[in-house]
Amino acid sequence: MSNVTRLVDADGVPSFFTVTVDVTERKEQDRIRAWLLAELNHRVKNNLSTVQALAHQSLASTSSPEEFQKTFDARLMALSRAHDLLMRETWTSAGLGQLVAETLAPFSLDVDGRIVIGGPEVRLSPTAAVTMTLAFHELATNAARFGALSQAGGRVTVEWSVDQKGDGDVLELSWRETGGPDVSPPARRGFGSRLIERGAARELGGRVRLDFEPEGVACVFRLPLSQKITTP
Repeated sequence: MSNVTRLVDADGVPSFFTVTVDVTERKEQDRIRAWLLAELNHRVKNNLSTVQALAHQSLASTSSPEEFQKTFDARLMALSRAHDLLMRETWTSAGLGQLVAETLAPFSLDVDGRIVIGGPEVRLSPTAAVTMTLAFHELATNAARFGALSQAGGRVTVEWSVDQKGDGDVLELSWRETGGPDVSPPARRGFGSRLIERGAARELGGRVRLDFEPEGVACVFRLPLSQKITTP
């Protein structure tokens, strides 16, 4: 950006004074600021929609105000832990291993080996991180109430690998419970099951198989690698 000023001396001879300011950096800062505001607005709206859905479904699946508050608060805390993890990564992505560990930490009951986690480095976009956090929270909540984490000696194993399939690489992730009480399929699928089975399919374009086997719940996610799920 330039500014030209005309000056005239005592003899009437004109001269010109030019000031040039490089505003490239300022324009770039303005562009980045506008992008950040748009991104923040988009994420806030998405988060509000998620919270609203959690509130509605928690209310529909509980029978008392106390149960609703406990269920809804737990889901909000899971969402908050996902946000904390993403914030540490400047909202770029989250490591799958760290996400699983932090989501399941409240359920480990300080017993070594109660929850086993293992797999290669996988990065999740913010959308994928929130989706998987909520899925793991529902699985862990069910395990703590009815499954392997409801009694001493129960164990949860979460493992994953990235495999080459015919149409591209696929993240195959399994949740398996052992050592808990005998399990029987529920009479109907609740919100938690629907969130697990449909959330990954809708948000991540994958498939989920949730089985209530006698020895424990088994859940397998098959998710294609994409911009939402990546490997180094």
